[in-house]
Amino acid sequence: MNMKGAILFTVLAGLVSTGLAIQCYVCTSDDDMACNDPFESFTMTKQTCYGANSCTKTAVLDQITRSCGYGNSTVSVGSSDGECITAKILGIKATSCTCYLDGCNSANLPKLSAFAAATLVAAFTALF
Repeated sequence: MNMKGAILFTVLAGLVSTGLAIQCYVCTSDDDMACNDPFESFTMTKQTCYGANSCTKTAVLDQITRSCGYGNSTVSVGSSDGECITAKILGIKATSCTCYLDGCNSANLPKLSAFAAATLVAAFTALF
């Protein structure tokens, strides 16, 4: 492959991967009060999450964390499906939501997910 072909391939590969990446809000209310609820998305910039297929929002006690995620592998980026799970572990209530649209972790989502529950339980088990 000549130099022009290699450059063209690199540019096209970059465009394809950019098109498949989801954009999420990434913050924690411990570091930025604008991350808290009610969420002030106008003060935040969405980040491109290469390799991720979802956005997440987790609330534990008074802390909100919004981030890139690796949700249900059968749901593709751009799907309107979303899920939330609330669990009480060691008396601490935690809610974790996963969604699949750009910037979708700015609010709560309505459904429950076994994957989200398992992730939440694993995280709490590791912490406690």
